[in-house]
This record gives sequence, structure tokens and C-alpha cells, in this order.
Amino acid sequence: MKNKNKINIGTMKGFAVMILGLGLVFGFGPAARTATPSLQPVTSSGFQFTADAYGTYANVGHVIIAGKTAVSSLGACGIVSPPVHSENSVVSADASPLFTTGVIHTTADGTEPVAGTLQSMATADVLDASLLITLLGGVITADEVKAVSTTTHDNSGFHTSADGSVLANLVVAGVPITVLPPPNTDIPLLGFGHVMLNEQITNIRSTSASFTVNMIHVFITQANVLNIPIGAQIIVSHASSGLTSGVQGTLDGVAYGTQATIAHLVTSGPTAKVTMGCLGTNGALKTKSIAQVQVPPLFSVGEVVDTALGTVNSTSATGELTSTIQTVDVVSSLVTASLIKADAHASSTGGTLTFSDDGTMFVDLHVAGFPDINDDVPPNTRLSIAGLGTLWLHRTIHTANSIEVRMIEVIVTETNIYGIDIGTDIRVAVAEASVH
Repeated sequence: MKNKNKINIGTMKGFAVMILGLGLVFGFGPAARTATPSLQPVTSSGFQFTADAYGTYANVGHVIIAGKTAVSSLGACGIVSPPVHSENSVVSADASPLFTTGVIHTTADGTEPVAGTLQSMATADVLDASLLITLLGGVITADEVKAVSTTTHDNSGFHTSADGSVLANLVVAGVPITVLPPPNTDIPLLGFGHVMLNEQITNIRSTSASFTVNMIHVFITQANVLNIPIGAQIIVSHASSGLTSGVQGTLDGVAYGTQATIAHLVTSGPTAKVTMGCLGTNGALKTKSIAQVQVPPLFSVGEVVDTALGTVNSTSATGELTSTIQTVDVVSSLVTASLIKADAHASSTGGTLTFSDDGTMFVDLHVAGFPDINDDVPPNTRLSIAGLGTLWLHRTIHTANSIEVRMIEVIVTETNIYGIDIGTDIRVAVAEASVH
């Protein structure tokens, strides 16, 4: 919750902040045959740790006008096995007239500093910078702007703290602010809008806590001499931390029906794409579908149905993603099937990671020129197609934390009669699942 403490500083003639330091600027059917039943156990804390920090950022709604600088993070889904440390630095950041800065240094950590106490912590330190939002020559300056966000859990529950946060030598329109302003101190900026100093956003529930600190947060609500768009927001020194209990692991993954790319360029985007959230789907089946996809000569398919199903609790994290396609024709009948299903499973139980593609299947599979290929084609079957390139069937790709199933993949390496560009990668029925 936010509590606003208002300070009126008369007619503001401008706004700027300066900061200088060190860094660099800115299923169904028969079970399939492949599985990785278990990998080495990992130690889970039973908690999800999240933390992120950055030095500067500006946006107008969903439009980014100055990207986040020196980002440190524990990842989009956080971690469950501390200790983990991330840090980043930039020498300076310049997005005039929004801001210019010197050194920015950020950190993100998940630790157990004392037995029985878990801690997620993020810091963003901006030194000797100048935030140039100038109004009639007036200025706000600071020697250091540092945000610290700490979330802990011990025998007494969740706690949050901004201890260590700094606004050093802060001057607003010629008026020194000699002590750290109270949380959520709001100052009007005549001709611009307002600025929130030491902004703190706290959420504590029975099973989770999160805490965000933005040391300087500017809101542009008026037309202004610098032509900064109304609705713009500018943040200097952001740090956020969080903990969630009852988490054995975190999930990730994606499933889609068809896709074609050349290098990193998408020529036909993922169809009926479905993704897995970090904490699963609460046991509810998440589904996306499309009646048909026609991209000749690459592929022509009937109904595509993609699903995600995931559950995370204190003893296990289990996710499954599937892609099921009816009436498949790839590269002008080079590969055909009446049905294809990719099925990827990932789980962590007691710290043991397990992956499989049980449920993966072909029905009525045919490959032109290869009469021996049938529905029981072995995983990772690789065929050389003269005058085209490489065909993979039931391709499975394993990493330490994931399994990906690509039921049909064509990689074009030769000039061909179909007019498909060399370098094209065609994928049909893809499911990938991961657990951390």
C-alpha cells in the first residue's frame, strides 16, 4: 500500500537529478519411447526467490522511451535453490532530456544468510548523475540515488526492509532535503506533474511477500517546455525483491502447432501458441486452438490444439505441454500424417528432476521416398532429402532442466524445386517443458 506525504516547495522552476560512479552505458494414444526418468537431485528451499534491479527507465504506457539500464535479475521465474547472485554495471546513461547519469551498479541475490532465515535482496546504486527534466532553468540534484529492497522469511513470518536506501545531497528547486524522505513522499512539479521520492510498494500475504523501492519516480501529467509526452514516467534506482512459500520448483515451457523461420527472421509465426507460467496453471488446463493453417509450400494442416497443464506445491512441480495437429502435409506432401502429437513432461519431486515425452505419437505417418518410415519411427530419426536438406522426425532435445519435442522439422540446405529459401527451418507440432 502507498501512503503519500506531500511536500509543497513553491513554484518549481525546473527539475533535474545528477548521478556519477562506475560501469558500462547503457494425452492420448500409446506412450512414446524416449524419456529421461531422473537427473541429479537439486536442493530446493521450498521457496521461490525473486529479485531485480535497474538504474534508469522511462515509458509512456506500454511504449518504452528509455530502456532499463544495468539490469540485474534472478530470472523471470526466480530461483528455488540459493545462493544465487547477479550483478551489472554501466559507466553512464544518457536519454536527454529525460536523464543523464554516471555509474550505475545493480545486484540481485537469493541467500540464506542465517540458518532458518531466507532472504531475497536487490540494490540499484546511481552515483553523480543528472536527471535533466529542466523547467525554467530550475534543477534537482543528488550525489547518490540508491534503492535497496530486502524481503526475508524466518520463524515469525515475512518481513520487508528498505534499509540502506540513499538520497544523498538531494536538492529540489534549490531547497536541500537533508534527510531521507519518508516513504512515498510526493512533490508537485509545476509545469510537469509530480515526483515520488522513496516510493515503496509492499505486498505481504500468508504465503508470499514482495517489496518494490523506486527512489525517484517522475510522473509527467502536463504539457511542458521539453515536449516530454504526457503520461511519461521516469524511474531512477529501482529494486524489487520477493519470496513465495510452498514452491518445490518453477516451471516454464511452450507449445505451438507450426512455425517457419530463416535465421532469426520469422516467416510464419508460432500458431496457437500456449505458454506455461512460472507457478504452473493451478491444475487447470490452458488451451489454444486454430481450425487450420495454410502456408504453401511449407505446410498445410488442419485443426491445431495446444495445451499447458502445471502444478507447483511444496513437494513437487509438474508441467506438461502438448501440441496436437490433424491432417498434416509438410513441403507439398513430402511428409503426411492424419494426426501428430508432441507431448513434453517436466517435473521435480523431492529435488529429483524427471523429463519424458510420454504421449507423443504419429498416426498414419508417410514420408515420400522412404517406405519403411511408419508410426513407430524411432526418436531423433534424421533423413537426408535430396534436393532439399534435412528432415527430422520425433526430434527430442534435452538440457539439464528441459525437454523439447519437435515432431517434424525440415531444415532447408539446398536449392530446391519448391522455391523455399535456403536456411528455412520448418517445425510442426512442438512442445517444450522445463523445471528449475
